[in-house]
Amino acid sequence: MIMWPERKRFAVTLSFDLDGETAWESSSLGGRRLSLLSMGAYGRRVGVPRLLELLARHEVRAQFYIPARIAEIDPEVVRSIADAGHGIGCHGYFHERVDEQSAEQNWQILRDSKALLERTIGQEVVHYRAPLWEITPDVLSALIDLGFKTDSSLMGDDRPYLVGGAPGELLELPVSWVLDDWEQFAYSAEPAMGGVIETPDKAFSLWNAELEGMRAYGGHFILTMHPQLIGRPSRLLMLERLIERIGELGDAWWCTPDDVHAQWRAGALELPLHPY
Repeated sequence: MIMWPERKRFAVTLSFDLDGETAWESSSLGGRRLSLLSMGAYGRRVGVPRLLELLARHEVRAQFYIPARIAEIDPEVVRSIADAGHGIGCHGYFHERVDEQSAEQNWQILRDSKALLERTIGQEVVHYRAPLWEITPDVLSALIDLGFKTDSSLMGDDRPYLVGGAPGELLELPVSWVLDDWEQFAYSAEPAMGGVIETPDKAFSLWNAELEGMRAYGGHFILTMHPQLIGRPSRLLMLERLIERIGELGDAWWCTPDDVHAQWRAGALELPLHPY
């Protein structure tokens, strides 16, 4: 079991993938379909401001993973997130699957996306999450070569671990489908996406159960959310209930990827090494 800072029993990170219009804009299905594009736009126009207000009210710092194209569409929303003190990470350019790109294309996408986000916020960007959580060996190598500190795409543990080339060169913050709002709330009729739109109470029950499990085993509860989904009014109220629930427990270490990496570098976290 990991010994978390401040003698806390487990760790908690709230993360948001601000995909916006990117998944649709680059698609032959969605590039001209304004209804599809507007689903993504809702996330940056409505979801993000509401989330920033909620996080500020509860004094929680979160991590946002953003396709670089969003910094071109709406640089102000990206700046607003950074200005509020939240972390910014790379999430592709057009939210493209890395396993459908060549190693050369993936390198260029990573390099250019990192540079664009850094120009937008005036800060270094050293955290990454692969679109659709699909990551390949060449991308792991590129992350190390380009100076990234963490990835959050793999599922090989429920605590942070080390991946990549030489031991310790890249810190993995593992995710899980059970802690993703996409499986609960995403829906599109055409192209077909999602199935039943779950109620906020169902998602709360599922996430709270996993929260209890992570607390019992000393894990890292990383919740992945999308502003276009979690930003709906009823779901925001549910997220606030969950934040309040975590606060009531009193033994969670709230952290961002920067925090976890800093603790590991300082020797305060002893982490396993896994190949993926």
